[in-house]
Parts: sequence; structure tokens; C-alpha cells
Amino acid sequence: MQLHRDKGRFDALDTKIILVGMGTPGQAESFRKKHGLTFTIICDPHKTLYKTYGLLTAGITDIASPRVAISGLRALAKGHLPGIPVGDVFQLSGVFLIDKDSIVRYAHYSRDISDYPSATDIIQKGYT
Repeated sequence: MQLHRDKGRFDALDTKIILVGMGTPGQAESFRKKHGLTFTIICDPHKTLYKTYGLLTAGITDIASPRVAISGLRALAKGHLPGIPVGDVFQLSGVFLIDKDSIVRYAHYSRDISDYPSATDIIQKGYT
């Protein structure tokens, strides 16, 4: 997981990474162990946070586009195999940088299931 590889960069900025997923606490713990993560994971099976932050829902073209296929092939080439989906497979993700005063300093709304910002992008745009 890219964010975990860059965790030290966020730690140096006194930033805590929190993941949100639609699974159960048991599924979240399995995910954490499988990927060797140390992040806090919030379980949101009713998608309350997804709705609160206005995250988008994918259409079929957002799941079966050439961009997604290429991204998937790159992941497979690196040895990343897809897991069994949990929750709403059409729910798109997002990345938010929220400061200690609860002000959103950075927001990225995924356009499709392969759209994730880099740590460099988050840091550059969120800390300026």
C-alpha cells in the first residue's frame, strides 16, 4: 500500500493516517495484518463518512474503463492480486487531509476505482 510506504513522510509532518472502509472490524483487522499496516481503520458499513464527505459513486464506465484496466495490469505485474470486494463495489474513494482544527486542507475525490493521489501530491497541495 503506497500510503504505508510513505508513512514516515506523514509522521514527519505530525500527520496521522486513518483509513475508512465498509467492512467489519474483523475484516479490517485481516486487511491490516495482510498488508502490515499500522494505521487506524474506521469501519463504516453504512457509508456515513462517504456520504458526509460527498464521495462519488462509480458507473460501469468508471469500473471497466481502459484507464482502470491499465492500472489493474500494472498492479498485477507488481504481484498485487485483487481480493474479494467488501461493501459497495461502486463506491469511489477519496483522500482528505484534515488539520487539528477540523479544517479540510486537501481533498481528492476519486474519478474511478484506480484514481489515487500520490503522497507527494497530498503533501505538496495539503501543506502549502
